[in-house]
Amino acid sequence: MVAVVGTTGAGKSTLAQIAAGLAAPTSGTARLGGIELVEADPGSLREQITMVSQEVHGFATTVAENLRVARPEADRSALVAALESVGAGWVGHLPQGLDTEVGQGGYRLDPMQLQMLALARVALADPQLVVLDEATAEASSAGARRLDDAAARVLQGRSGLVVAHRLSQAVAADRILVMSAGRIVESGTHDELRAAGGAYAELSRAWFGG
Repeated sequence: MVAVVGTTGAGKSTLAQIAAGLAAPTSGTARLGGIELVEADPGSLREQITMVSQEVHGFATTVAENLRVARPEADRSALVAALESVGAGWVGHLPQGLDTEVGQGGYRLDPMQLQMLALARVALADPQLVVLDEATAEASSAGARRLDDAAARVLQGRSGLVVAHRLSQAVAADRILVMSAGRIVESGTHDELRAAGGAYAELSRAWFGG
């Protein structure tokens, strides 16, 4: 897991879009398995890389069909397993469970619930690489920990590039990239970067205190 941190406008989201194959680099290359992402087959690319952003997307249909966007052939047991994998047991308490109509004209889900469905779709898709671009940023303070836990579960056993909205998300990363003005200015673990006394240490003091 690689976490990306930095101030607003540092280039974090652009880096995430390039890593997900949604944007081409203006210079340099982005490769997966030796193949440049811009030259990869889009269908094959989507099977290997999945991105979840802070923009919450839900469809005006049932919860089940919202999940099947990721895997149309998934049976109900697979849907339930995906929901359980991200801690979305609340679906079982909806009026019709998986068959509850949501979205316009249906049951209204809050941002945290919509993001949990998005993360459950990732579990269904089962990609090699998960790119999370501030995917837990829309949650209220009460839901932030639940979404962080859900994201951590989705990343288990997969490679992850996480644009961290809260610095606490970066602490457990294998490596942290600190960006400024479109460039990586520091790289290392949380403890290494704290000890270095640079940009990350300053961010860390502002976030954690001390």
